[in-house]
This record gives sequence, C-alpha cells and structure tokens, in this order.
Amino acid sequence: MHHISFFRSTGIRYLIFMLLAALLASSCSSPARLIKNQRYDQAIEKLSRKMRNGKTNDKEIAWLKQAYHTANQLDHDRIMLLKKSGQPDVWSEVYTLYEGMYRRQQLIRTIPVSFQQRIDFKVLPLEEEMRAAKNGAQEYLYASAVKLLSTKNRSDARKAYDQLIQLSKYGSYRDMDQLMRKALLQGTNQVLILFSNDSRLPLPDDFETRLMSFNLDEADFVQYDFHELDGKEYDYTIYVRLKEIISSPEKIETRSFTEKSKIESGTKPLRDEQGHIVLDSLGKVIEIPDYKTIEALVHETVMGKSLTVNGQVEYVNMWTNRRELVTPITTTMHFRHAYAVVHGDLRAITEETRIMMGNRAVPFPPDWMMLRDAVEPLKEAVRSTIRKERSLVRKAD
Repeated sequence: MHHISFFRSTGIRYLIFMLLAALLASSCSSPARLIKNQRYDQAIEKLSRKMRNGKTNDKEIAWLKQAYHTANQLDHDRIMLLKKSGQPDVWSEVYTLYEGMYRRQQLIRTIPVSFQQRIDFKVLPLEEEMRAAKNGAQEYLYASAVKLLSTKNRSDARKAYDQLIQLSKYGSYRDMDQLMRKALLQGTNQVLILFSNDSRLPLPDDFETRLMSFNLDEADFVQYDFHELDGKEYDYTIYVRLKEIISSPEKIETRSFTEKSKIESGTKPLRDEQGHIVLDSLGKVIEIPDYKTIEALVHETVMGKSLTVNGQVEYVNMWTNRRELVTPITTTMHFRHAYAVVHGDLRAITEETRIMMGNRAVPFPPDWMMLRDAVEPLKEAVRSTIRKERSLVRKAD
C-alpha cells in the first residue's frame, strides 16, 4: 500500500509539473508577450491564424491592431531613414523591408473583412515601391561587382562574387552569369600537388599513381591540379615527399609451453567431510563425476616484420618561393604470422592454439608488397592534411 501511495503522489507531481511547463510555454508565446518582446510578426501570424476561423474577441483584435500598425510604422520609419541617407547600398535593405510589409499585408487579407475593418486595415500600394527598391539594389550590386573586378585584386574578386550572389537572388540581370565566372576565376587560388620520392629507393610501378589518386572536397576559391598545365601560373605547390622507407629485419621467434584442461573421466563415490562414503535414502552409494587433468605441449613459431614509410606534406608559396608549412606523415605496416605444432592430448588446447595448428610456415612478404599495402593509409594521411590546411592555400593576399 505504501508503494502504491508513493507512485500515485509521484505521478501527480509529474502531471502538475507538465501542466505548469505547458502554461509557461504558452504564456511565453502568447500574443501579449510577443508584442511586449517586439516580435510583432510572430504575434500577427498567431492571431491571424486563429481569426481565419471567424473566432476572436476584443482583446485579440486590439493586439492584432497594435502589432500590425507598430510593425508597419517601424519598417516605414527605417525605409525613410535609409532613403534620406542617399547611400547607394541601402536598396537591398529597403527591398527587404518592403517585402516584409507586403507579406504582413497579405497575411491580414486572409482574415474576415469584418476583422480587417476593426483593425483599420487599408491596402498599401507597395508593388511599385518594391520594384523601385529591387532595381536600385540590382544596379548597386552590379556596379559594385564591376568596380571590384576592375582592380584585378583577388580579395576584391571574392567580394565581387559575394555581391553577384546577392544580385542573383533578384533574378537574372544583364551579364551577371559571365561576371560570376570571371569573379570566381579571378578570385581562385591555383594549387599544384606533386609527388617526390626522396628516399632513393625504388617504388612499385603504380605507387605514385595510387597515392595521388584521391579527391578533395570542392572548396570556394581553391583549384587543385595533380599535373602541371602549360602556361598556368600557380599560387602554391604542395609537395608530397617520401623521405625514407625503413624495413625491419625478418624475425622468427619460437617458444614452447604446456596447455592443460580438466575433463570428466568417470564417476566416484561421494564422501562427507570425514571421508565416509555417502549413501542415499535407499542405501545406495551416491556417485559424482570424476575429473582428470590432461595436457599438451605446444611449440609456437611467430614470424614478424614491419615496414615504415616516413614523409611530409610541404607547402611552397610560388610568389615568394618560401616554404610556409611542413607537416610530417607516417604509416607502418606490420606482418605477423603464427603457427604451432602440438604434442599430447589435443582436447587440452585453446581455440587460439587450434587455429595456429592449421597454419603453416609462409614466406616473408617482400618490401615492395608491404609498400603497396602502405599506399592507402599514406594516401589518407595526405588527404586529411591537405583538407586540414585548406585555409592556408585559400588566402587572398
């Protein structure tokens, strides 16, 4: 009974907590609270959604009237201030403000006419003003982009590209697409990635091809080439240098050890603490399992070899001929093979030993084969380094 009472009281407390949380959330998003926090468009959306069903009260009408006219007045005042400044870069903001007023107006037109009248709603002729603001924004953004591109400066070209992206939001305009291609080309750093084997050791025929066949995510204003193109100027060269290849001696280690296990070998009489044979209620001897220990001698052979490839990713600024960054890369490939010969009772050995019994001696892999296996982890190290240091080759200066 005490447990039932506890769970009931806990459930009631939880229900009260959830109700209070719901009430708090509701009060925070109530029209009055939204208006107080100057979130007028959210209040208008909330009130107009309810009024579309033809249901409201005087308080909600007053809230809608306040929110609608206050929001419009604020936008109107801001528009007048921007126009008065005479600055050519204000038209994007002016258009956005007119767009907000237009959306607000269209929302009010979805509620019953009787409610529209009660909030003193009048349709504002905004379309012409919006067209004028759009034209002003387009003219400014286009002229600004053209001016920026004329400097031949890479940083300015990137700013021009951003301006043209803004311009594209208003639709097609003059030769905008051609200018965007020009801005992208003019603002892009050209990067050449080359491989160099500085280890003085021969590599498998396809080593370089496989190592350098990776994709890099598209990045704004960076173009990567893996082969030098005639007549093309590069801002950076990234050298993937293979510095050394270290092959360990081939090792063969042997050891012998015994594995033991207990197995059931029959039965024996059960004895009490005094060593007396225990009988059941019918006077018969109680028998229990009897165990014996078996063992096997294991002769294990482990073959081992490793090969380490060390290198570096080197960034050279082609305009200053200065090495700006060197990042080391390394990978190690391991060869391990174990086999075993067992003498004795095979029931005593572990599963691991049983697997080794099935193995036989194999030749050690040659260095060229381990080098081929090293390509993939080495490639990933190169790719992750280039991705990580992308900001270095993206610099506009």
